Amino acid sequence: MGASSFLLLGKGMRNSLCSACHGAGRQIARRAAMRMPDEELDEFLKEFRVVTPVNPKRHDVSMRPEIVKKWRQQLKQEAPATYKPITPVVETLEAAGIASPVAELFPLMTVKS
Repeated sequence: MGASSFLLLGKGMRNSLCSACHGAGRQIARRAAMRMPDEELDEFLKEFRVVTPVNPKRHDVSMRPEIVKKWRQQLKQEAPATYKPITPVVETLEAAGIASPVAELFPLMTVKS
């Protein structure tokens, strides 16, 4: 949700079925992520803008703690800390001759529905 992404140039390697990994995978299971400390999520939200259908700052929403709690749990499931770093995957793909990085992209915000 807040981690960088890479644009890769594929090398058409038949041994890899002309394909490459699309991510590094989860580091923390979704259920475990929902139990992450609130402070970690708060620090992330200070630095990064997340747009969702639920706006916890709206008065009618902020008065409903069960809605805000569920919103926070959903964000925790996708927080950057729940995923493995992508850079080692990109380095492995490059070393194996499968793909070369063209650009590293940094998100400005995340839209989560």
